[in-house]
Amino acid sequence: MAGLELLFNCVSNSLTCSQDALICFVHWEIVKSGYKCLGIGDEPKDGEKKSELLPPGWNESKDLYALRYRSSDDKSNLLLKAFTVDSTLIFNLMDSKTEKVTDLTVNISEYVDEANLQTFESVFKNTDELITKLKSSLLPTEKEERQRKTEKKTESERASNLRDPLRDPLLIPTRGPPSRHPPNW
Repeated sequence: MAGLELLFNCVSNSLTCSQDALICFVHWEIVKSGYKCLGIGDEPKDGEKKSELLPPGWNESKDLYALRYRSSDDKSNLLLKAFTVDSTLIFNLMDSKTEKVTDLTVNISEYVDEANLQTFESVFKNTDELITKLKSSLLPTEKEERQRKTEKKTESERASNLRDPLRDPLLIPTRGPPSRHPPNW
């Protein structure tokens, strides 16, 4: 969990409840997945810069958290919303390009020790289980990223085949003098 301790120490003075700590943890997992935070709320604001840190005002509302992220290659944007309902936090994550939404409901007390909110060594519990849940239910998976890259590669190959008549398997050769080079079928 390299980097989580630094992030936690940057925001520990502003943590006022268990859900703040849980948001910090989920934020770090999103950053580790190749995204950086742009800011809070649904809509972009002027002057936003990608950062690994949580933006100012990230925990002003304890009932609704809304954070926006962009991938390192600038090709994907995510909107994370988390709603507090009783003792749970319901996460929704939308990829704005594909409009795919994933969600996860977490019992806060299973993963955060509220009595130790200011102490990194003891604030988080069952971290391996939480990471597994996040990766399987909420975060974009490496499989999805590979699939997107494969789809782009396939589209590129199709486009190049349309431009290259020698690679078209349905092309009927024209009559004329024999070619010195056989076609690449």
